[in-house]
Amino acid sequence: MGHTVSNIPPNAELTRNTERGNLNLHFADPATLTAPIVSEEWSFGGRKIGFAQLPPGGSLALDQNAGQIFVKVVTGALTSPNRQPFCAPRGVLDTRVTDGTIEAGADGALLAILTVTGDAPQTISSMDQLAFSGPQADALQWRTFEQQFGQFMDYFNGLDCYIGPGFHLLDHTGEEITYVNIWTAGKGVDMSTHNHGQDPSPQFPAFAEIHWTIANGTGQGGMYETPGPGAEERTRLPVQTGEEHGPFFDYDGASGAPTLLDNGAVSYPWHGWQGGTDDKPGQAYDVIAAFETAPKFARVVS
Repeated sequence: MGHTVSNIPPNAELTRNTERGNLNLHFADPATLTAPIVSEEWSFGGRKIGFAQLPPGGSLALDQNAGQIFVKVVTGALTSPNRQPFCAPRGVLDTRVTDGTIEAGADGALLAILTVTGDAPQTISSMDQLAFSGPQADALQWRTFEQQFGQFMDYFNGLDCYIGPGFHLLDHTGEEITYVNIWTAGKGVDMSTHNHGQDPSPQFPAFAEIHWTIANGTGQGGMYETPGPGAEERTRLPVQTGEEHGPFFDYDGASGAPTLLDNGAVSYPWHGWQGGTDDKPGQAYDVIAAFETAPKFARVVS
């Protein structure tokens, strides 16, 4: 994983996802894993992103000289620092890690690791700054939301927001654990009020979602909950750079499993992401990684 993980060459299998696009990363059965699996790294906007899987009780060295390091738990848990896949519902958690080593719990851990290098601009003012480089980076191309979803809706027409680069994290059987979907929102862009209640399909499966903020352009961007589309009432939750928010989806308090609707979709209230505004000239994009975790693999630990 380049300069972020010490002494372990990349050993995660990397393939193309021909059905949904972008890249697959293949990981192991935690029950049989005895040594860490780490992916390649991809650079964008002075940042690097990569992924790692730790065996039960395993550890991983982090090179703190590479920059500020942020670690998002996808499945399993860390004991040092103490981290779960989901923080408090409708809360936020700073994911920065300042120690040189992280340690997994009894079930191991699947992780996303973000390094903000000294070359990272504080503000992303142009999408040109976010071009991806790294293995098979030609599969990580930005498109406007209008280009991506224009055949399904006209909501995003003309809005300054982009989507595209993403990673499908797969288990040892090839089943998708989570889709890490990276997108941007310009100043003031409302990324639509939605509840993910549509019928799941192979192209748009059901998921339990949280967002990890790679860059908060104005410092004001964040999640909101609302009674419905068009409602004036909104409860805002700013999510700053390096933070993740807790569940907005509904889940069973005893098992932690996401609540499913009759059609198999995960139950959510009406919610969305609202780009912030400021009085400074020029653009300042929010850069967000959405973790769309399959319900089978999502558990909220109280």
